[in-house]
Amino acid sequence: MKKIVLLIILALLLLGALIVYFLLDEPLTPLAEQALNYQPAPVPAEQNAFVGVAGLNALSRRDFLKMGEAYIQQVNLGQIEQDEQNFSYDTKDYTYSCEREITRNCLGEIQADAEKVQKLLEDEHELIQRYLKIQEMPIYSNRLRPPSLNAYLNMTLPRYDYLAYVSRILSVKAIQDIKNGRVAGGLEWIQKDMAFYRAIFAAKDAVQLDKWTALMQLQRYAILLSLLIEEDELRGQDDALRSLLASLDDLKESFENLVRSNYASALQALHKTPPDELVEPHAIVYFYYKQNMTSNFADELWNNGINIINETPIALLSSEDIVRKVVERTGCTTLGTIWGYCKQMKNHFGEALILKTYDGSDADTLLRIYDVDAHLRLVRAQLEYKLAAKPPEADPVAILAALPPETFNPYTNKPFDFDAERGVLVFQPAARPDKDKRVEIRLSKP
Repeated sequence: MKKIVLLIILALLLLGALIVYFLLDEPLTPLAEQALNYQPAPVPAEQNAFVGVAGLNALSRRDFLKMGEAYIQQVNLGQIEQDEQNFSYDTKDYTYSCEREITRNCLGEIQADAEKVQKLLEDEHELIQRYLKIQEMPIYSNRLRPPSLNAYLNMTLPRYDYLAYVSRILSVKAIQDIKNGRVAGGLEWIQKDMAFYRAIFAAKDAVQLDKWTALMQLQRYAILLSLLIEEDELRGQDDALRSLLASLDDLKESFENLVRSNYASALQALHKTPPDELVEPHAIVYFYYKQNMTSNFADELWNNGINIINETPIALLSSEDIVRKVVERTGCTTLGTIWGYCKQMKNHFGEALILKTYDGSDADTLLRIYDVDAHLRLVRAQLEYKLAAKPPEADPVAILAALPPETFNPYTNKPFDFDAERGVLVFQPAARPDKDKRVEIRLSKP
């Protein structure tokens, strides 16, 4: 009888301990707490380019900055429906042949597009004036802080396509100016627009989609510059071309800010979301889900991701590598798509939630950053090779090896590969969907 009573007491003690364990949550780690309480510094709307981008697609004759503020407020309240009373949701698109990769017929096509561009300049006058005003704003601070993880994952985003659309029109106008003898004005516009997107990429409070937009625009400019270098109109403009490229060094420097900003937004949204909206609504699952444990695990995951990126040669990285190594570092694996297991069995539903959402997108972004950096270095190598004294018998490989390190492939820290048969410099992108393409730049006119 005593043994039965003792077993009952032990069972009750064990049950009590389990209840206490599952009811109490652990303290937040300092970095998780910092992310949870993070707020961007307040910036007046008229100084914040992000507010302008958020209102860029406002209907004609609306105050687009007020519309941008209204859009941000609605998203932050979880009201993510389209507002067709105040905004246009038309598709804006203007493309040319070398927008995404280097093609020799690009400059001819741009020149032939003069009438179309002139009409676009007239038709989109109000949109262009908005863009020029945004470009003058000194700060870019993403103000979207949705009220729940559901809103965070489903929010309507600012119209980055409008931003790229106007940039393409005006950059093509600049190329036409250069080809028509107005070289200084054309180069001045390109430098100004490149500096604008470089500032977006470097902004502390820019998130992944902001930086992604900036990267695509910078890569497009790298393609245009590579074609302009050999043009007769730019003879004697070597210093101007050098300065265009020099202002874009070290695109990788703010990658950690990018991860931190994304992490802070997601963590805040997660903490505002009731547990029964995140996991299956069963009582036992509620006890398994603990916000602080989940947040601390997420913090460890992102920190280890950053550490792996900093410590591993970039050429060895892929998004799959990042996920696998991070999971190994934290002692966790993903079994199937919905179940997480960790060596220390606690809060595995919360950990499964984080493992499900960590898909390696930060790694893919880093690879894209390296790809754009490689594009810019490739163009710089082309320019510096052109300026180097080259007797007819000179060895191109030796000349490339003697150029400054800013002209080297960032994946290898060595000169770019030279295809002697075709007379081109080559590198292989790593980010999807371009990793199966070779990027080539001819060292001189054929």
